Amino acid sequence: MSSLVRSNRDIKPKNQASIEDFNKKQSTKEKQDINKNDKNVTSVTFNTNLKINNHIRNKLQAMALTGLAENQKDAIEIALAAYMESLTKNEREAVDLQANTLEARDVSKKNK
Repeated sequence: MSSLVRSNRDIKPKNQASIEDFNKKQSTKEKQDINKNDKNVTSVTFNTNLKINNHIRNKLQAMALTGLAENQKDAIEIALAAYMESLTKNEREAVDLQANTLEARDVSKKNK
């Protein structure tokens, strides 16, 4: 009886990899290209989690629902900007210095 589905058991790949292909070290040119790209990174952005209680979350959501912010993330940015404006010049400079240090740490982690 003939099979309705043809079996392709005799298929072979065009190229086969050997264990040596995986053990090869990157060429010097590839390493230079990677390092050159990393040196150009001056800022990185990635998502993180922030643990907040339900009351804060509800206020952020209320800001979004009333149109004061597009979403909760924007509501945090608006509230943070308002808070920063309330600080004295020296306090603002201290916070900016710390924030820039933390940003530099993130870039440093990315370049590793």
